[in-house]
Amino acid sequence: MKRFSMFAMILGSALSWQAWAATVADSIEIMDPYVRMVPPNAPVTAAFMQIKNNDSQDHTLLSAKAYINKTTELHTHIHDKGVMRMRRIEKIELPAGEATALQPGGLHVMLIGLNAPVQEGQKIKLDLTFDDGSTKTVEAVGRPIVPMGKGMRMGAGKMNGMANCPQMGGMRMMQGKQLSNGRNQHPMLRVLHANPATPNLTGIALKNAAELGLSRDQIGQLKAWRNQNGDKMQSLFEKLTTLEKSLIQEALAGTSKTEYMTKFEESLTIRTQIAATKLDCRDNMKKVLTAEQFEKLVSIYPMM
Repeated sequence: MKRFSMFAMILGSALSWQAWAATVADSIEIMDPYVRMVPPNAPVTAAFMQIKNNDSQDHTLLSAKAYINKTTELHTHIHDKGVMRMRRIEKIELPAGEATALQPGGLHVMLIGLNAPVQEGQKIKLDLTFDDGSTKTVEAVGRPIVPMGKGMRMGAGKMNGMANCPQMGGMRMMQGKQLSNGRNQHPMLRVLHANPATPNLTGIALKNAAELGLSRDQIGQLKAWRNQNGDKMQSLFEKLTTLEKSLIQEALAGTSKTEYMTKFEESLTIRTQIAATKLDCRDNMKKVLTAEQFEKLVSIYPMM
């Protein structure tokens, strides 16, 4: 009996030591880690995964590090007065025995300042550091952006994946799948005119001035650019909306190809003017903001 008791004590001590020696990283299970592919010139992307805490105690993810970019941050999305915003957070809570989803439209690891575009199938090393200081290294895979309509969920509807229209208030949530763009009153039509390749960032910069650390002078310069060009862009959108409605009606009415293509070329001219103005907006942003502020702005832009 004494021999059995002694054995039990030794075994118990060994088990207790193992429990004490084990790190939080040892109790964490990572499932389906991937990094989203973005257009070649995009400076940011995000990593997603499922993080399961197999321990009996709650833990937290404190930081992450990738090796294909300059800065790695923990982020989430919040719904602020109808506007989806990305926010940096200090930690991600990992409840005991549960899996926490890092997914588009929610919690994610933001990779800022990409050294090169993410390739499909590319193996990407990520170091995840937890509340006890232990680190778990995982291998994420480069993966294409999900098809339109299957991305982030916003309120009762889904984000269409379309870029933000000009500097007129940012991306807002309407009913169902509709998106409003500040002064634009016909969301589904106006959003189509915002070329995803040339997003306007002025409205988002002004709404996030505090987070970006914009000075009073910087805010004044951005507002001046918006005031100077806002009415022009609004007019272009209205012309394009009217013209494209007309094109649909004339195509159904049997208008000749020659007449139709003449009007269609006119619509392309308006789109070119819109794109050029949006690029001017981007270039103005780069002049007004510091490089660090502009990089932060891009990370805030709700493109995930």
